[in-house]
Amino acid sequence: MPNDSVSGPFVSVACICQVPLREANGQLSIIRVMDRIQVFGVTPAMQPQSLQHLVLVVVLRSGTLGENQKIRIVPVRPDGTSLPETEVSVLFEGNDRGPALIMPVALVATEAGLYWFDVYWETQLLTRIPLRVQYQRMQTPQFPQPPPQPPRL
Repeated sequence: MPNDSVSGPFVSVACICQVPLREANGQLSIIRVMDRIQVFGVTPAMQPQSLQHLVLVVVLRSGTLGENQKIRIVPVRPDGTSLPETEVSVLFEGNDRGPALIMPVALVATEAGLYWFDVYWETQLLTRIPLRVQYQRMQTPQFPQPPPQPPRL
């Protein structure tokens, strides 16, 4: 690819995990990358569930960008409707330098299926991060009834 056709920004990492660690030396470790989560309930249909302990990690590289830019994260439900977006201003320092967005996922799953987290720079879609929510109905335990006691005399 000719060098003049390369501009940026570029996606280095885009995932959902449980534990992102920023090491003392500045290195980022991403623990338990997840693209599906199972939720449990006792009703036939899934009830809204707040997803806990999930973190969105997006690491970008600047390319030719060298200033503050807006990055938007737009969650999308399985039915295609968008949820409220998050917008952050980040500094692109040029070349191989770039921002790392590390943010908790604030999502109430209202249905099972494939959720997407669309990552935009300005109006350009950079990438999509999938999260499949699977619903598992739990059976309520059926305890055996004790045998009837004979009448006391």
